[in-house]
Amino acid sequence: MINKIRHFSNWPIPIKIVFSFAIVIVLGSLFLALPISQLESSEATYFDHLFGAISMVAVTGLATVPIAETYNIFGQIITLILIKLGGLGLITIVSAIVMQFGRQVSMREEITLQQALNRSDMKGFRHFLLNVVKYTTLFEALGALLFMFKFVPHFGWGAGIFNSIFLSISSFNNAGFDNLGTVSLQNFVSSPIINIVVPLLIILGGIGFSVWFDVAKHFKQFSASRSWVDFKGTYRRLKLHTRLVIKWSLGLILSAGVIFTLAEWTNPQTLGSLDFSGKVQAIFFQAVTLRTAGFSTLNFSEFHIFTLITFTVFMFIGGSPGGTAGGAKTSTVALVVKLMIAEVRGLTNVNYKKRTLEMDIIKRALVIVVMFILLNFFALALITIFDEQIPMQYLLFETVSAYGTVGLSADLTASLSRQSQVVIMFCMFIGRIGPITIFTALGNRNRRNKDIRYATGNILIG
Repeated sequence: MINKIRHFSNWPIPIKIVFSFAIVIVLGSLFLALPISQLESSEATYFDHLFGAISMVAVTGLATVPIAETYNIFGQIITLILIKLGGLGLITIVSAIVMQFGRQVSMREEITLQQALNRSDMKGFRHFLLNVVKYTTLFEALGALLFMFKFVPHFGWGAGIFNSIFLSISSFNNAGFDNLGTVSLQNFVSSPIINIVVPLLIILGGIGFSVWFDVAKHFKQFSASRSWVDFKGTYRRLKLHTRLVIKWSLGLILSAGVIFTLAEWTNPQTLGSLDFSGKVQAIFFQAVTLRTAGFSTLNFSEFHIFTLITFTVFMFIGGSPGGTAGGAKTSTVALVVKLMIAEVRGLTNVNYKKRTLEMDIIKRALVIVVMFILLNFFALALITIFDEQIPMQYLLFETVSAYGTVGLSADLTASLSRQSQVVIMFCMFIGRIGPITIFTALGNRNRRNKDIRYATGNILIG
């Protein structure tokens, strides 16, 4: 056993990350398939449990069977464990526990953690890692406490407390699962607690751990600012990555809200039937959740086609690096957009906030975005073979939702053919791990002597 552990420690880092998620998925599906995990009325097959386990570990939210009608309390606890392991990553959690008990983490292990959390450096890594687990637990506990004000009167003490904990963990980890029924959170479309707390937990989980700590580091300066000049000065002292992520996250939420308002305000099946307060709450909720979380307080199958297509773009972008969210990531897409702007303007370098960005980072961002686009269209092409009768816009919405680990669906997942569901399973897994990690793991080879340069050539484009 010790030799196997030592052998695992010598594996390439991307393979470690892929393997850690894969083993949790397999074990999770086996636990979910146990009779003690299911309600007596459950008719779920092992395929349904495997699909659910992948979706839980990938913190997506798509499912072929509803949680509330399939799993008992024990099964729902297994669900929460899988969501937690998927949200923070098995490697991260195990290493945090090991370090808490005093064992030193090797340089090789730190590099593995660095890639699992998307960190660019290892300075103060032990402190950073333990704070991730500590503050994650704190935010989830606060969320659960707030949900209790809604759920305890509604469900009673026992069920109310458990449902509050379940929804808080699922929200913070951007998982999109709930144990309240078969229609997500549509029964709470006018509940201020649900419409405020759930989106805030989603934002905190999806914005990235490094952003948390950078903002927290300057929190006293923010709170002590007595003028706009002081505030702007403090903001400029934030890391470049932090400012980019905050700017893009706010911009995406606002733009999604505006588009949703214009498109659905008078739709009687969505916003049109709500009063003004209900509309504002629903707009904010959907604008936040559509990028990565998978919860919904409205039925997406009733949205206009324009809304679904537009929302597909937001789902593709997803959350931010180093958090619990999926997708191509805000900073990645932002770099590609800035590259396009630089090319249109005829600029040699890509600049942001009076800083020139390294071309290696720009190239990697471009590769990730292109790879996500190609994989999405490949998955879409496969599903159209197996479910040709379903309109294209709904299939595209489903595949992008899976790759972006969003979990929103136009009531389609359970009705897809088994072949299409298998495609969705691979989409969720690849979307959570990341195309770069997957293909690096599969094609990991010695890179020596590969940086070969020949005589300059020229190819016409455009």
